[in-house]
Amino acid sequence: MALLAVIGYPISHSASPIMHNAALRALNLPNRYIAIEARPERLHETLKTLHKLGFKGLNITIPHKEAAAREAVKLSEEAEAIGAVNTLQRLEDGWAGYNTDVRGVEGCLSPLVKEGLAAAMILGAGGGAAAALYALWRMGVERVVIANRSRERAEALAKRFRDRLGLNVRVIGLEEAGREAHSVEVIINATPLGLTYHESVIGPEDLTKRHIVLDMVYSPGQTPLQRAAISAGAHYIDGVKMLVEQGARAFKIFHGVEPDRLLMEGAVRAWLARRGGPG
Repeated sequence: MALLAVIGYPISHSASPIMHNAALRALNLPNRYIAIEARPERLHETLKTLHKLGFKGLNITIPHKEAAAREAVKLSEEAEAIGAVNTLQRLEDGWAGYNTDVRGVEGCLSPLVKEGLAAAMILGAGGGAAAALYALWRMGVERVVIANRSRERAEALAKRFRDRLGLNVRVIGLEEAGREAHSVEVIINATPLGLTYHESVIGPEDLTKRHIVLDMVYSPGQTPLQRAAISAGAHYIDGVKMLVEQGARAFKIFHGVEPDRLLMEGAVRAWLARRGGPG
């Protein structure tokens, strides 16, 4: 039996063990997936210990995605460009890093974006935001706005994508996101909004039916962004869809087979319903 895990801080909210173990059982794979909480200052030691213990693969979540990229001995093309990983695969001498968040964003948005994408806004400037930026670039977006609390962090991310990929990126404060929403077609939340804090930065008055809103995080209850999008009649894609899309691609990296996405989604939604969230 091989062991796998998701690592984050905090980690009690994670549905990854539910999702991955359901897919493992369906395919009769004798592996087990668990959750491990690790403080940022303990990440290096944790990854080293798990490698020694023979863990087959790891998923990485908030707040470790960028630090985990620096720990990897090998990075995929996507992970190297982004500077963040959410998936680590065991090698003899360490971990190979991948970023399946990119394909997750593409998988969620591509069915809805039939023609060229003119403009998008990303809330946040961490590893998830970097993956969203890369996905939007691959989808041919013309212009991206990054809204973040720390302008310095957001400017560093924007500069990296301007210099590497020639992407047209502009930075605003997170408090300006609502006013900026009218100028974009797609809004991606890559902050812990709805997970670790709950104030609304975008209200229903800022959105219209033409907007596509994607949450990269999920919680047992509706997030503030979800309530605003639904109230405005916007097309809302919840964090469960994103979790399943990126998780299925990580599963393929770990095990070499495609999992049942509908089964994975059903397991997560049933788990959230038991916790008082959307079923």
